[in-house]
Amino acid sequence: MTTEDPNTEEMAPEASPETSLEISPETSPEEQPERENPMFLISVERLDRLERSPVHLVAGRLAPTSPSKSKPISELGDVKGLIREIAKNYKNDPDFIRSDMPVQEIVFRTLLARGNRPMSLSDLHYELTERWATPIRPIVITEERLLRILDNDSYYGFARK
Repeated sequence: MTTEDPNTEEMAPEASPETSLEISPETSPEEQPERENPMFLISVERLDRLERSPVHLVAGRLAPTSPSKSKPISELGDVKGLIREIAKNYKNDPDFIRSDMPVQEIVFRTLLARGNRPMSLSDLHYELTERWATPIRPIVITEERLLRILDNDSYYGFARK
């Protein structure tokens, strides 16, 4: 006959509030934590910290119909003017954004085409997965993965607003 040791703990773990998957009746849907949806833009300050030339980076995306396309780099002026020019001339260039471009390039050009106005993570995700994905090149990426890509960028100067 064996007796149980009173100091022995049971092997089955107890369900704690942190690990429970059930929502208690006292918790309303409004009290549930919201998923993070940060706003992103292209930051000139971040590009400077990365030792990248904002003018060169943006000028490289000028549409063929842009008036500044034929100017030497020294005469292009400031980045904001170039971004305004891209946003204005983007609508005339169907090849400005193509589905075969890398994800970060599509995001960069999307922000440029919108005048570098901040865009939410969910809007950028929608642009990638719905607008630019094709049956030949599906873009399957989660918002969480896109967030990591944007936060860890060291080329395009993406920054949270």
